This record gives sequence, structure tokens and C-alpha cells, in this order.
Amino acid sequence: MFGNVWEWAGKFRSAELSIGIKAYQVPTALKELVDDIAYWDKHKTFDIFETATRMHHRAVQIHPFQNGNGRWSRMLANIYLRQNGSMPVKWQEDLLSKENPKRDEYIEALQSADSGDYSSLVEIHKITY
Repeated sequence: MFGNVWEWAGKFRSAELSIGIKAYQVPTALKELVDDIAYWDKHKTFDIFETATRMHHRAVQIHPFQNGNGRWSRMLANIYLRQNGSMPVKWQEDLLSKENPKRDEYIEALQSADSGDYSSLVEIHKITY
């Protein structure tokens, strides 16, 4: 995903950040996420859009890497959508990387999901542009 850009790319972070869980908890939290996804799929707990949304949100909350966590979590959600017969979301990464109304909408949707309201983030996952 990052090529030769960063030496630490693809390695779990060891430093604490202002966002995400404690660094030592990352491997366990990712395993729990994988187990939850398997359960959601097996029991048809959510439709594919809500599963992709919850996966995306939890991956952002875990924040396993030093940088690139948003891009990585959006990619995970898109892979899941594709594997389940849906088109991926065209995230417009150029807009999400700088201050603008689109980024504000995305951040607000993530913050609502932090409080248990996934509706706005689900709607974003249903848009394929």
C-alpha cells in the first residue's frame, strides 16, 4: 500500500498516539475484530454495508499503524464490499486528506459511530459515486 515510502509501513505502531488504543493492545484488538466479522457474517447480524461500516470504524478506533490508518480502514471496507458483491466506495482520498466539507462530514460520521450511531457512516458506505 505504501511502497517504499515509510520504513515502518505495515508494522504495528509501538508509540502511543492521541487517537487509538494502547499500542500493546493492537494485535489482540485486531484479532477480536476479525472474530467479530466472522460472527457477523455467519449469523447475518448486519447487511454488508453495516458490516463494512463497523469494520471500518473499529479499524480506525484501533489505529494499528503510525500513519495511514484511515486509508487502510477504508481499503478494508472496500475489500469486504467487493467480496460480497458490492461496488467499492470511491473515497476521494484527496478530499479526505485536507480540511473541507467532505472531510468534515466523514469525521462527523466517525464521531457519531463512536457514540453508537452508525447511520451516517453506513450511508457513506452505500455511495459509490
